[in-house]
Amino acid sequence: MVEGESGQDVYQVEDYDKKIIVDERTELVAKAILDNINPLEKTIVFCENQNHALTMRDMINKHKKVKDPHYCVRVTSDEGKIGRELLEKFQDNDKDIPTIITSSQMLTTGVDARNVRNVVLDRTVGSMVEFKQIVGRGTRVFDGKDYFTIVDFRGATNKFYDKDWDGEPETPEPGGTGEPKPPPYTPKPPGEGPLPEPGEPKPRLKVKLGRHRELKVIDVETRYIDENGKPLTVQEFVERLISQLPGLFKSVEELTNIWSDPDERETLLSKLMHAGFDKEQLTTLRRMFEAEDCDIFDLLAFLAFEQPMATRKARADNVRKNSQFFSQYQQEKAQKFLHFVLNRYEQTGSTELSRERLPALIELSGLGTVKDASLAFGGKPAYLLTAFKQLQHQLYHVN
Repeated sequence: MVEGESGQDVYQVEDYDKKIIVDERTELVAKAILDNINPLEKTIVFCENQNHALTMRDMINKHKKVKDPHYCVRVTSDEGKIGRELLEKFQDNDKDIPTIITSSQMLTTGVDARNVRNVVLDRTVGSMVEFKQIVGRGTRVFDGKDYFTIVDFRGATNKFYDKDWDGEPETPEPGGTGEPKPPPYTPKPPGEGPLPEPGEPKPRLKVKLGRHRELKVIDVETRYIDENGKPLTVQEFVERLISQLPGLFKSVEELTNIWSDPDERETLLSKLMHAGFDKEQLTTLRRMFEAEDCDIFDLLAFLAFEQPMATRKARADNVRKNSQFFSQYQQEKAQKFLHFVLNRYEQTGSTELSRERLPALIELSGLGTVKDASLAFGGKPAYLLTAFKQLQHQLYHVN
């Protein structure tokens, strides 16, 4: 016990950071946030109060991998002008920093940050109106943004199952610009900025875990929300995906032919996205099947045809052992480049095999430009592209 006196024997989830403070819990939540989001995606973390938001900011910055000191900032009424400037930078879609902001009440309404990809809830959400307002921070439309993720540490997303949940309340006016209708006008005190956040009661108890006690995450549950705003269990999501697959390919051979061609693969992924299954969701699903080191191709083949999944390393190793394939490329630079592509595939996945990635791969490999690299493949860019496609044919057709 560091501060205060214990007023009760048992504390519930809703008591954290109000009646009782456990900094180790906040640190664990911060690490879990970083483990479950793309570190370069704009994220809002809603905390219980300003002190909690400050601790959360410090814990996220403690464990971040991005070096910028303003990677995660707190934006509450305490920051004043500095906070407003940081918020403006966060709202600027052309700026990457700050990437994560922590707050409590200040950002639940009236903040138009269109490129927010993650909304994190580590606070108790009392009413459905407030829940809808918070969810609304992630529903802003932005080019290339097909969905957003809610990371919930307090059970607030159970409100999706509430009979009163009917989607977020801010809807565009007929014939309008598509912008949400602004909230009713509330007079503000003189000066700039939003109304100050209400005063925070000092927590009654602050504790520190004993030397031999530690906190850990024991379970992560993933839920999907359908196009009507209704939650789906993972099983329901998988069942919906499986039901869509026969309309996209009829056999494992057809899937293999599609996936081994970069252009046809992108077409298939586009069809899956329009059916409600984008690349990020498929990647998340792969984690649930404990197949993070496998290709999305293997996940689809497993779900559709119960094919055993192979790791990306196993696929890459099979190609590496195929001396006959590499011997057709006489120049050492050509062979080294193909091995470089295999290494990138093994590390990252099939995103490295798209046609659009080819110039970047050439540059990263040290071969220079497409024109420079083409010299190693017979002098024509078409020969280079053919080799790039043949490598992918080897990855997926040869076992």
